[in-house]
Amino acid sequence: MKSRLMSGFLIVLVLLAMQFQIFHNFDNTIYDNYLEGQEGVNKDIVIVAIDDTSIDTLGQWPFDRDLHAKLIDTISSGNPKVIGVDLLFDSGKEDSTDDALGKAIAQAGNVIMAEQIVYTPLVDGYKQGSDKLIDQIDAIGYGAKNGHINTYPDKDRVVRKTQLFANRFNIKTESNELIPSFSYQIVETYLGSDNQQLKKFFNKNESYYIDYKGIPKQFDNIPYYMVLEGTIPPSYFEDKIVIIGPYANGLQDEYITPIMPEQPMFGVEIHANIIQDLLEDSLKHETPLWLNMVIVILLGVLSYVASRKLKPLGGFFANVVLLVAFLVITKLVYQMGFVLHIFYGVIGVLMIYMASLAYHYIEQLLEKHKIKTIFGKYVAPQVVDQILARPEIELGGERRMITTLFVDIRGFTPLSESCEPEEIVGILNQYLDLCENAIFEYKGTLDKFIGDATMAIYNAPLPLEEHALQAVKTAWAMKKGAQALKQNLLEKYGKVVDFGIGVNTGYAVVGNIGSKRRMDYTAIGDTVNTAARLESNAQAGQILISEATYQVVKDKIKARPLGELKVKGKEILIPIYEVEGVIDEDI
Repeated sequence: MKSRLMSGFLIVLVLLAMQFQIFHNFDNTIYDNYLEGQEGVNKDIVIVAIDDTSIDTLGQWPFDRDLHAKLIDTISSGNPKVIGVDLLFDSGKEDSTDDALGKAIAQAGNVIMAEQIVYTPLVDGYKQGSDKLIDQIDAIGYGAKNGHINTYPDKDRVVRKTQLFANRFNIKTESNELIPSFSYQIVETYLGSDNQQLKKFFNKNESYYIDYKGIPKQFDNIPYYMVLEGTIPPSYFEDKIVIIGPYANGLQDEYITPIMPEQPMFGVEIHANIIQDLLEDSLKHETPLWLNMVIVILLGVLSYVASRKLKPLGGFFANVVLLVAFLVITKLVYQMGFVLHIFYGVIGVLMIYMASLAYHYIEQLLEKHKIKTIFGKYVAPQVVDQILARPEIELGGERRMITTLFVDIRGFTPLSESCEPEEIVGILNQYLDLCENAIFEYKGTLDKFIGDATMAIYNAPLPLEEHALQAVKTAWAMKKGAQALKQNLLEKYGKVVDFGIGVNTGYAVVGNIGSKRRMDYTAIGDTVNTAARLESNAQAGQILISEATYQVVKDKIKARPLGELKVKGKEILIPIYEVEGVIDEDI
């Protein structure tokens, strides 16, 4: 439940970041590097470049307008489909050059001139005046259609989008009028005003992503002066789209684009890219915010499921596959004409995966702490470390071969009647400490204390080699350790106590056994019951083992047979042995 809430919280954070465009620049960077690509420029789009060489050849900029008139006449004689002039003639010289340029434009009959919208800033959210439209003077522009040349850089100053129709606010009518773009007007003239391909864009105040077709200076560009000098014949322009515009660094008409951010692109080249997009119907629509949010939620849910249901390595690969699939889909969607916001989907998946990984790690730490707390009561610390190092250990019940040891203090009841309760507790603790230390020394599992008795099991939860021998060694260590305690009690109270010990080997069910609210790690079964019966029949200082245990350890201990014993709950007699020593120089 907590992991679901955490993942849901992260998804909400990503959605809020998307809503407020907090990572707008990162999103744009991914778009620039992944979606944008060169597809080849249209050879029917030609740029007549006002470049540095032309300025050096023809004289200081701006050129006399009769040069522009001559240029348009020359190009027009080659029968181009349309001529776009990316220059503003917003003030008159009041001489014949204005008239000459106006007549050349009118005579060509297919010239598109530039105009620019200067937006009035908002004051307290309201316009205080009309947006200014800078266009050609009447003497020049009367024979041409106009289109706006406004650019729309993002916050990082990169031009990724265009508006084919831009709003111009008129304060008199308190309404917006839509101004077509320079590129739109060129294509409409080229295709014809009744062309169906452009109708879906008509009079829509929307932004579109430019699908750049080539790097800067990749469109055919011919120096301005070469056309005037006749180096390039007019026939070269037949049936072409010709754009005349600045192509020199000093003319301040350069912009950063996603196709090659380190090399600015001239404005006339941006128009050429938009024109080709319109001809090929490859402008890209920005997908609505709600759709991108739905995608983020879906990716987040899938990432959460993969991260929680699979192991860490499997979750890693599943999330990698999810991200690759998402990137492939965004590329396909882009080719279909739509742009998805990639960054937010990617960061959502990464955040949820990393959070799930951290949550899984914390869960493992808590689980290890829980296991350590549980098994720290039963086994030696080094055994707990082994348990933690083996995550495959099952804590549920399982049937396995074990050896069980029971030990009880003989003579404890008479002693307790002659001592104060506080003294009895101290004596009992000494004996139980001896039992615990001996069990842990031989890698047994301390199952439980039962009053003045103790139960231990061997070969669970971890496999233990020679577990029967380890249990017998434990019993022998208890017997030897009890001697010092007996002497101390004799001197202090004039009474002694000793151990009675029973050991049996066989199959039992071991694991966490109990109720839903309370369970203990223990062993149950006939093997355990038999060991308990052997202990109850052992005299003070006596270690009794079963036939099953004896057959496993007989070559490594000293024991004498005591015949057969009738134990409670069994119809048949069982052979028993008394341990008299262990064949081990350390014992």
